[in-house]
Amino acid sequence: MLQTICLKFSGGCMMVMRQQGDAVHFLGTAFLVHEAGYLLTVAHTLPREGKLLVVPGDPGADFTPVSQKRVTTLPVSIVQRDPDRDVALLRIDQPMEMRLPDHFLGTAENMCLGGSVMTMGYSFGHQTLHTLVAMGAVVSAKVLSNNQSRLLLFDTMVHDGDRGGPLISVADGLVVGIINGRFDPLEASREYTDGSKTVAANTNISYAIAVEYGIELMEKEGLKAH
Repeated sequence: MLQTICLKFSGGCMMVMRQQGDAVHFLGTAFLVHEAGYLLTVAHTLPREGKLLVVPGDPGADFTPVSQKRVTTLPVSIVQRDPDRDVALLRIDQPMEMRLPDHFLGTAENMCLGGSVMTMGYSFGHQTLHTLVAMGAVVSAKVLSNNQSRLLLFDTMVHDGDRGGPLISVADGLVVGIINGRFDPLEASREYTDGSKTVAANTNISYAIAVEYGIELMEKEGLKAH
């Protein structure tokens, strides 16, 4: 089951980068949600200005170098953004058609405590390690933040590069959340506008925002969720 989920989503997980001059800087992870080149990620990693790029992942099962000197980049634009829920919808600028599974977006509402989930993201992208990492976890809690956002807490310590990646239900292989970071109750409902984030100390609990908020952005853009 876990291997099937990895194969299902690995090709759609991409690195998000910002171009500054001739250099590119890693920001986080995004994942494809529509065949026309739309991706979901978290809003707080995205700067208000600057050219944004995504780097497609390698869906293969072979060993790959941890760092890549040359990568294929695709320019993207922010088409919808909700800083209160901390989600954003990106669109690849050049026209393209991508193949996606028929049904892969679920709902956080249906997750139960103790339910098995999987995270996928470029955990160590800030350290120039360009390898997609998959980790297993269980849902530890379902909470409402101070601004009434629905959050799924899970017992895996994610890293900065995982932010924006999918949280996937193992039972049905559906995305139920968008990974946000390590959980700190004082920070969970803050609005991030400059890409900064305070990491919660001494915790191995992480959290994801309910994927329904990302689906709402897709609907505002006139897209049908899969």
